[in-house]
Amino acid sequence: MKKTLLLLLAGLSFALLLYGCSQDPAAPVLNDQQIQLVQRPEFVDLRPETEIQSAIVRPSANYVANKKKPPKPDPEPDPEPGDGEDPNPDPAHKYAYIVGISDYEGTVNDLSYCDDDATDMKAYFASQGFTVKIDTDRSATAAAIGAGLDWLVASASPGDEVAFCYSGHGDDPREYGSCLISTDLYYVTQGYVMEKFNAIDCSKKIMTVDACLAGGFHDEVVVGTLMATASDNTYSYDAPEFQNGAWTHFFLEGAEDLGMVFGEDIAGYAKIEMKAWGRLYHLRTSALNTDAYTGMFDI
Repeated sequence: MKKTLLLLLAGLSFALLLYGCSQDPAAPVLNDQQIQLVQRPEFVDLRPETEIQSAIVRPSANYVANKKKPPKPDPEPDPEPGDGEDPNPDPAHKYAYIVGISDYEGTVNDLSYCDDDATDMKAYFASQGFTVKIDTDRSATAAAIGAGLDWLVASASPGDEVAFCYSGHGDDPREYGSCLISTDLYYVTQGYVMEKFNAIDCSKKIMTVDACLAGGFHDEVVVGTLMATASDNTYSYDAPEFQNGAWTHFFLEGAEDLGMVFGEDIAGYAKIEMKAWGRLYHLRTSALNTDAYTGMFDI
């Protein structure tokens, strides 16, 4: 009798397990090829080391000598959507510089949706009253990226608002921290980017990076800045079903489809939704936000 009861219980447990697995829509079985469709490939650089060294865009010696790692903002609980106010909700002028690179020199490093990310980000920021400068694909050289950042520095005055958005390859050569990769295969280092970005003479700035290995940019955030990246020390991902980078898609979904007003809410939504999306593909995501802006950031 006891043996029969044990067999019945074992059969019931197996049936429940089989039913439970078959009814789990959040855990699709994917092969390596399907996962490759969503993970942006690592940047491949087969050049000699001497040539690589000449392709690194470094910050100035003065910036390196005087740079102090800014203190991390005090940890605060995540605000409820719309919780709080922006001390500067209606800046006199708004400027955005946007970069998206799918077409890299050669073919081995080409990506799928980064130029689409830039086009869609341009439309969003323009709808919010920004004057937008954009470089995509083969126009997004290292020199052009430097000029675009210089344009923000030259354009903005105290009380204005600026945005810098990038989608493309990222890398992190250890001695230089995180880097953006230009279409002509230069490593545009975090020090170079942040030296210019931090020099913009206004106290309302947002920067977004949809790229792999972008966490180093958070180390150089200064007061007045909201930084949001698709990754910390892992990969960024494409979302073929949305024809965008996954993080960019969720950022714009929060901003446009859900009508979120504050950057903290939008970036927080992108982080949460990207993590949930990643679980469907058994991917580990590491989107990261740093909020050093006083009050809520009304984009």
